[in-house]
Amino acid sequence: MMMIKNYTTAEKEYMVLNGSTMRVMPGAAAIRLLADRHQGVGADRVLVFTGTHEEPSFLVYEADGTQANAAPMDYKILVRYLAEEGIAANPAELAKVFGDQAFVEAFSTPSVTRLEFHVTDAFVERMKAADAKAERMAC
Repeated sequence: MMMIKNYTTAEKEYMVLNGSTMRVMPGAAAIRLLADRHQGVGADRVLVFTGTHEEPSFLVYEADGTQANAAPMDYKILVRYLAEEGIAANPAELAKVFGDQAFVEAFSTPSVTRLEFHVTDAFVERMKAADAKAERMAC
């Protein structure tokens, strides 16, 4: 089973996955399936934490599976996720990596709601199959 956190702001829905705990990193097709509002969980942007406790890093995807550059709100959502999940030991560590202002803004952003989803193993297999199919078609 895979755990996903969705953060919703007034503007967008952000899905956050902890890639450091996943057996397989999702590819573009899996991200598309997961972000789809009819077949998956649904999101506008998908953030995949790829770092470690010591060196946080992440990938950003659009809902269509294309990789994107990180925007200011992506950082705010990731900082909030890392703090809430206890991935960074304390606020000082997050501030050191992302800056003091990012940490303050992560928790002062108005009306951010968080939902937690548990994705079944069967859906994870569908994600893997979607990536495998996309890979075969690309060859």
